[in-house]
Amino acid sequence: MKKTLFLFLISILIISCKNDIDDNSTNQSKTIENNELITLKSGIVVEKRGDLYIFGGDMILSSLQLKSLDEKGNLLGDNEIPEDKADTSIHPVFNLPMSTLEGDNKTLPRNLGINANPYRLWAMVRFTYGASILNHPNRDMFQARIRKAMQQIQSQTNVRFYNATGQPTVDPTWGFAYPYIEMNYVGGIDVSTSSGIGRNPSGGRQFVNLANFAFPPFDYYNVPVIVHELLHAIGMMHEQNRPDRDSYVTINRSNLTPAGRGQFQKISTNYSYIGGYDYNSVMGYSSYTSSSSMVYDTSKPMYTKKDQSSINQGEVLSNLDRIWLNNYHLPYIARSDVYRELDEVVYGPNNTVLTANERRQLQARINNGNPNPPSGGRIPNNL
Repeated sequence: MKKTLFLFLISILIISCKNDIDDNSTNQSKTIENNELITLKSGIVVEKRGDLYIFGGDMILSSLQLKSLDEKGNLLGDNEIPEDKADTSIHPVFNLPMSTLEGDNKTLPRNLGINANPYRLWAMVRFTYGASILNHPNRDMFQARIRKAMQQIQSQTNVRFYNATGQPTVDPTWGFAYPYIEMNYVGGIDVSTSSGIGRNPSGGRQFVNLANFAFPPFDYYNVPVIVHELLHAIGMMHEQNRPDRDSYVTINRSNLTPAGRGQFQKISTNYSYIGGYDYNSVMGYSSYTSSSSMVYDTSKPMYTKKDQSSINQGEVLSNLDRIWLNNYHLPYIARSDVYRELDEVVYGPNNTVLTANERRQLQARINNGNPNPPSGGRIPNNL
């Protein structure tokens, strides 16, 4: 059963949000170095970096999410919690509703009108490599580390990524934007890397921004920072934000700066979790940080277990991280048609591998009873 906190959040189109909070509101702000901490009307504290609004230190908010946090104190708007299963109503590669695909073969999306619902998961996680990576002298290393993170996720879960680099980002006929993540390199900044949360229901580009510290020097190292940020983009939140966390950890508030306290705010509405705290999650923080913007004394912990022992952020996916990912995704193979073909390995909701017969039955169920994919529909997909 699931023990980790799994919030189901929308993706983000990173745009300027500076006009989304009413200028006449009673929001208060405090400047931290070049950034600004803003207390919303709901009491939630977010960080403003330039035109971006950040929640939890590394999650960039869309204008819709910011508005929901400001007015309702949550990220999901009207209390929508999805069913505990993958969404099979969207095309795996395009991440568009099947109802928008027309024609006998239903290969071209058209006449799109996506409901601006504040929560969406991905089918396949469509991504591109941005110019900051493609034009960099260390391009090969950056791509190798990102590929390693994606392969680590794919090898243990039902999540699948689709590399759309060089492909149209806007439909050439109808002009609507495909939802996708652009992988970026942002250099030697000393702040957390940033990513959006889940899939933006309005489509278009969103970002995963990776700083120097996300890329280990040797290829045999794990890549937990990249995995962590990708899981934000897929829809997962920090473990220490779960509403029952005080039963499992002790927050050292006296050592937290205002920016640090902002990363330990509890989410008390629109969340889903089962069981206890996952100390091994790649989505949790370690007890100690070297960031002076988060703590007053880096030799003292931000938080500990109840017995005062330290917590170490997971280097790889925990069993409970995998459970959420496997509950809400299916391992699609990239195709140009609308047949939902599953990979050979399909994980069940408790991380067990389905038998060949169970996989075939599932493939038939999500394809109107047809277990056999048409020939010739697969398309290349090299991470």
